[in-house]
Amino acid sequence: MGISVGGIVSGIDTDSMVSKLVSAARAPQDVMKTHVKEQESIKNAYASLATKLNDLQTALEKIDTAEELRATTASSSDSSSVGVTATGSAIAGRYTVTVSALAERATEISSAFADKTSTGVVAEGTLTVTYGGTATNLTIDSTNSSLEDVASLINKSVAGVSAYIMDTGDATNPYRLVVTGDDTGAANTVAIDTTGLTGTGTVPTFTETSTAADAALTVNGVAVTSASNEVDGVVSGITFSLEDLTTSAAVVTVSTDTTTTVANVSAFVDAYNTVRSYMNSHRAYNTDAGIKGEFVGESTVVSLMQSLQATVGDKYATGSVYKTLASIGIATQQDGTLELDEDALTAALEDAPDDVTNLFETDAGGFGDDLKTLIDRYASSDSVALDATGKILQTGGILTNRQDAIGNSIDSLNKDIDDFDTRMDAYEARLKKQFSAMESALGKLQDSQSQLAALLPDSSSSSSSN
Repeated sequence: MGISVGGIVSGIDTDSMVSKLVSAARAPQDVMKTHVKEQESIKNAYASLATKLNDLQTALEKIDTAEELRATTASSSDSSSVGVTATGSAIAGRYTVTVSALAERATEISSAFADKTSTGVVAEGTLTVTYGGTATNLTIDSTNSSLEDVASLINKSVAGVSAYIMDTGDATNPYRLVVTGDDTGAANTVAIDTTGLTGTGTVPTFTETSTAADAALTVNGVAVTSASNEVDGVVSGITFSLEDLTTSAAVVTVSTDTTTTVANVSAFVDAYNTVRSYMNSHRAYNTDAGIKGEFVGESTVVSLMQSLQATVGDKYATGSVYKTLASIGIATQQDGTLELDEDALTAALEDAPDDVTNLFETDAGGFGDDLKTLIDRYASSDSVALDATGKILQTGGILTNRQDAIGNSIDSLNKDIDDFDTRMDAYEARLKKQFSAMESALGKLQDSQSQLAALLPDSSSSSSSN
């Protein structure tokens, strides 16, 4: 566009007039830009809400099994010999444990070699390694007949064993090939057959330095054997970690731990309240104070709040005594948040732990199942909603779909804004052209007026001559 000097003939500031006219015409675009900012704010609020719902689900998952809700503590009078861990399924009680043998893994060590890297050191042929009754034949030839090559071949080819080179520090023959089983237990034996090796290299001999063996222990006087030193399954929910032989019985004590359970339920209540408080605060509306939350007028949020309220207030047929959250000390407040009475929850856990467990446990048809389904429906991107006939009504979480819809609206608005810019550029150019034409016409008119004035006689001169 050429240089414009507005009002050079007319004396009118046409550039200022054009600017004001264009600015006035842009008023609808300003409204659209404001709407884009509002929509972006709503979309971000939905994203934050989805995150908080997922945090709530994480908190629920920490109390949705019997083991988590029935927390236990376990201790050993001789932890250097017998360690212990217990899950929620463990029965509280006192157990005596003696250890007479630890589980061992098999180890075979070869005769000594002076060199570990040169080929030809080990005789060529077939080396057979048997682990746990399964034999593997290994071919040793001129390309892999160093001690390190043989160790590498065993590691690559024989499942369940590990091979390495030991440096004993001997001045003449420091290197030995060590083959050890990965697992303890009498069944996991290691045997190495070198009769298939011939040739100029050395045929190694192997010595068993550790024999595969089971652990032997007694629990409350009952003899037990185990292929592992981590002994579980003997007592439900309890794992004994055997560290050493005992000289006298270790006493293992398992107790219920309601403190941990209450803490986990409290964390869940806090996560729920975070979700509810976030929705409450973003639905705030006060015209006098100029406050309008992002969720004002959002039916999706209203629906979620109502669904959450119904879920936490429902009665579930999963227990004989405690069938609601309120009955175990989790009461709904006026603003929709929850308040936990820890003493009431502790009493319920001690009185009827199965009832409390069934409320929160998934796949039990209780509160935990309903809340998980609700969160999936709103916050999961993988959820699928079906009608009564099984027809797919919606894929993806409700919040995700709402964000997508808002995103599409924002994209459409931004396109309209860009199109408006194009129209305003054309409008501005048209105005400038029109004002330029006006200035040109005024200029020509002034020229004509001057020429006409020059042709007319000077009235003052004519009067003087008379």
